[in-house]
Amino acid sequence: MKKLAIALATAMALVATTASALEVGVNGSYDYGSPANRPGAGITIGEKFGKMGVTAGFDRYQKGTDQNKWSLVGSYDVYSVGAATFAVKAGAAYLDNYNVTADGYAGLVGTGVSYSLAKNVALTADYRYQFGQSRVNSFDGNTISTGVKFSF
Repeated sequence: MKKLAIALATAMALVATTASALEVGVNGSYDYGSPANRPGAGITIGEKFGKMGVTAGFDRYQKGTDQNKWSLVGSYDVYSVGAATFAVKAGAAYLDNYNVTADGYAGLVGTGVSYSLAKNVALTADYRYQFGQSRVNSFDGNTISTGVKFSF
């Protein structure tokens, strides 16, 4: 038990020393994977740990099937050039559908770029491919999003 407590304390100290600023963002997206291609809008909140990051997101789509998409995505920065940083991403989403279809879970894989405009402001662009459970696989496909994020 004592070893476990020491390991947890060490992990927490490591996270606290490697974590950078909290990131909050807004985005607009276009979902090509649904039965009706549709625009959406959302918000994100995330944290960076060196080259790794984790972001929780919420997106809202209203064309075709009304849908709330809740996501948790991990990222890893693979390349930086100038003010641009390119990352690979993977995660999961919960699709909260209204009206016609059932709710369900989906996996997400993709890539993204972040371009720093100032110390605390960056433009973002992401591509994600979504693949879901059989009850929500009619929403499988591509999503492209652009936005801005603020670091605190």
